[in-house]
Amino acid sequence: MAKTVLPASRGQIYDRNGESLVQNQHVRDVIADRYHLEDIHVCRRAVAASEEVSVREISQRYNSKEVRDRFIILAESLLNQTLGIKQGILQEIVNNNDGRDRFVIFRSLDFIHAEKVKELMRKRKIGGFRFEDSMRRYYPKYGRLVQVLGYTDAANVGREGIESTLNPQLAGVPGYRLVERTRRSREVLSEYSKEVQPINGSNVELTIDMGLQNIVEQQLELAVREYSPEKIMAVFMDPGTGEILSMASRPQFNQFTREGVRKIHPVADRYEPGSTFKIVALSAAFDRGLITPNSNFFCHNGRYQEPGVTLRDHRAYGYLSAEEILAKSSNIGVYMLAKKIGRHTFHSYIKDFGFTRRTGVELTAESSGTVTRPDSKGWSKTSLSRIAMGYEVDVTALQMVNALCVIANGGTLYQPQIIQRITSQDGLTMYRFQSKKIRRVIHEGAANKVRDALMAVVSKGGTGTKAQVDGFHVAGKTGTAYKLKNPRNQGYHKGRYVVSFMGFLPAENPRLAGIIVVDDPQNKGSRYGGAVAAPIFSKIAAAAMPYMGIDPRKATRSLGPSTGQVLQSDLID
Repeated sequence: MAKTVLPASRGQIYDRNGESLVQNQHVRDVIADRYHLEDIHVCRRAVAASEEVSVREISQRYNSKEVRDRFIILAESLLNQTLGIKQGILQEIVNNNDGRDRFVIFRSLDFIHAEKVKELMRKRKIGGFRFEDSMRRYYPKYGRLVQVLGYTDAANVGREGIESTLNPQLAGVPGYRLVERTRRSREVLSEYSKEVQPINGSNVELTIDMGLQNIVEQQLELAVREYSPEKIMAVFMDPGTGEILSMASRPQFNQFTREGVRKIHPVADRYEPGSTFKIVALSAAFDRGLITPNSNFFCHNGRYQEPGVTLRDHRAYGYLSAEEILAKSSNIGVYMLAKKIGRHTFHSYIKDFGFTRRTGVELTAESSGTVTRPDSKGWSKTSLSRIAMGYEVDVTALQMVNALCVIANGGTLYQPQIIQRITSQDGLTMYRFQSKKIRRVIHEGAANKVRDALMAVVSKGGTGTKAQVDGFHVAGKTGTAYKLKNPRNQGYHKGRYVVSFMGFLPAENPRLAGIIVVDDPQNKGSRYGGAVAAPIFSKIAAAAMPYMGIDPRKATRSLGPSTGQVLQSDLID
C-alpha cells in the first residue's frame, strides 16, 4: 500500500480588524518513490524511450544493473534541468536503508511548473515520481509586520514570530490516503484502500492594528533614510489593556528569500535606556509618600561628588522640584531621589515595573533584561546613581513602554498581549485572550503625579518639546545613553548613542502609548533623544489620533505655569 499525504490548510492570521495578513497558496510537492525507482520495468521503459528502441531490445542489450544505472542518470538529468536538483540525489534514495519508500525531493512547486515537469516525464517515460498537493505560505503585506509574523519553512512549519509560537494551532493535522499503485504510479482502489480527511488549522486574530502599523512602518523607513541607524524600534500599545497595537523595527528580513535579520528587536534586543528609566525612581518616591511634586532638591549647581561617585548635569541647576527633576532630566536630582528611596526598595520597584523578567508576550526569543542587584558582588558605590539614570540596567523596548503604561493607566502593570483570539475555520471563537493584570505597582495618585511630570517634559522648557502633537497634551520622556561596545566589558563608544522617546496621549485619558528607540543615529546634527526620537513619535502620534477617531476637542486641560527653557545634555536628555 502507498500512503499519500493530504495536506491540512494552515490557519489564517488577521489583524484586530479582520484584515488578512497571510495567504495559503496551493502547490505541489515532488515525491520520489523508491519502490518504483528500483522497478526494472519502469527503468527499461525510460531507457528504451531515450535510445528510441523497444523495451525487449533494452532487455537484451543491458543487464538489470546497467538498466537501473542508466535510468538514474536520465531521471537526475531531467530533475536538474527542470528543478535544479543536484546530481546524485536519486542514487542516495536508492541506497537508503531506513525503510522509507517516499522521499520529498522538491517542495512547493507551483501548478504550472509542476504540469510542465509531469508532461516532460510522461514524454520521456520516466516513472517513479508523483506530484502531491501541498500548501505554501504567502505574505501579501510585503515588508509589513515581518518579524512579528515570522515565516514558515519549506515543510510549512512555523519559524519565528507568531508562525512559530502558535504553530500547533495554525498547522492543523494532515490527512492521508492509502492506495495501491501500479508500476506507472497510478492509484488502484482495493478493499484495503483508506482515506482520512485532514483537519485544517485554526485562525489567529492579533491585537495589531494594520492601519496604525502602516503609519509606524512608514515613519521608521523615513527615519532610516535620515539617520542611518544601526537599528530602530517602535512599539505602540493600549495602556489600559496591555494590547500591542503596533510593533516594528529595522533592519528586518525578506519573508520570501529569508535573507536579513529575523529576530524581533523590540523583544529580543537589550539596551541601556538612559533617562527614560528615571520614571522608576520618581514613581517610587511618590508612591512611598517620600516627596510631593513641589519637594525641592539641591542639585549642586550641576556637579556633585561624594566618595566614589561623581555626577554632572547638563546645566548648573540649583534647587529643582521633583517634577522639574524629570522635566529637566537632572542626573543629580534623580540620584537624590534614589538615595531617599534606598537601594533595596528601589530594586524592588524596578522588578515590580516588570524589568529583569520576560513579559510573557506570545513572541519568540524574548529577553528578560538585567539589572545589578544590591546584594550582588557587582554592586558598587556608583551602582545606585547609574541605575537611577538608566545605566547598569538592560531593558527591551517592550519592557520600557510597558512600564510607561503603568503611569498612563493609573498604576497597574499588564502583561503585553499580541493575540486577541483563536477561531475555527468557520469563525467560531475557540479561545479569547483576556487582558491580564500582573500587579498594582504604584497607587493612582502617585501615577498621576508622575504623569504631570511627564507632561512637563513635553511642555515648554522640557527636553521633549519636539514630541508635541497639535491639539493634544502629550506625556513623555526622552532618553540618551552612550552606546555600549561589544563585548560589554569594553566600555562605551565615544560620541555614539542609543536615543529614545516614550510617551502617551491624550495625557488626560491615554489611548495610545509608544516608544521609539534609535540605535546609533548617524545624522550630522543633534543626536539626542529629544532631537531624533521625539519627532518620530510626534509624527506617528499626529497621524494615529485621527486614524483612531480621537477628537482633540475632547482632550484638553490646563497645564499650569511653564518651567522655563532647558538646554540639552551631552550625555542624558
